[in-house]
Amino acid sequence: MDSPPPSPSSDFSRAASLSSSSRSLSDAASAAAARPADPSWVGWWSSSTSIAVPDFAPLASRPASDLSRSDFLPYLSSISEPYHRFEDVRDHSSRERDLQGGAAAEGAGGQGDALVACLREVPALYFKEDFALEEGATFRAACPFSSIAENAALQEKLSHYLDVVELHLVKEISLRSNSFFEAQGQLQDLNVKILRGCGRIRELKETIRLLDGDLVDSARQIQELNPTRGNLLRLQQKLRLNEVSLLLSSVACAPNEHAAFAFLMGF
Repeated sequence: MDSPPPSPSSDFSRAASLSSSSRSLSDAASAAAARPADPSWVGWWSSSTSIAVPDFAPLASRPASDLSRSDFLPYLSSISEPYHRFEDVRDHSSRERDLQGGAAAEGAGGQGDALVACLREVPALYFKEDFALEEGATFRAACPFSSIAENAALQEKLSHYLDVVELHLVKEISLRSNSFFEAQGQLQDLNVKILRGCGRIRELKETIRLLDGDLVDSARQIQELNPTRGNLLRLQQKLRLNEVSLLLSSVACAPNEHAAFAFLMGF
């Protein structure tokens, strides 16, 4: 039966011992070279056989262990909250830069710093959208049960958090006040332009109504009277044909041609 391969720790210990032995021999040789040559020592050294360098056995190669995502879960869970806070700060900074656009560097650096400071000083628990202190888990996380002294310190800490949020909120409002009033002025100008546009639209509607009465109604009446005119013309032609037929029949009934001719001439 084959013996088990030597462990890496035993190989490392053996290599360390051999390395220390080699260093001791080299130190002794250096010391001997520095001292005056002793005939007895030289004779012993020359008569002694040379020490062979030991062969170091190579370390046994071991296959690398397979790692999975589950092996990193403890580490990921430990850094998840700071990483999420970092993501929030970075996203907020990006949005601030996009909103500021071509603003001055001084104003651009001021806006958003208050929220970043809040996120740094106040725990992320208080910034959650579903934060409700009346819930048991949230209350225990925000206000853990402890001694009276620790409860007093916790109250001071909560008051400090409120002061920090209020202070930075006022700072953010003051930084954005100019933009707010500028937007309000633009909104008022837009309201005036909208009112002018509505008045212009009413004027255009009245003009269209007048044009409709002057042009469209007349054209519509002409189009409606055209069939009546055609019917009257056809009726006139039929009446003339009837008159001619009546004249011809009256001529046939005349006593002589002269009377008929006189009658026709009179017609």
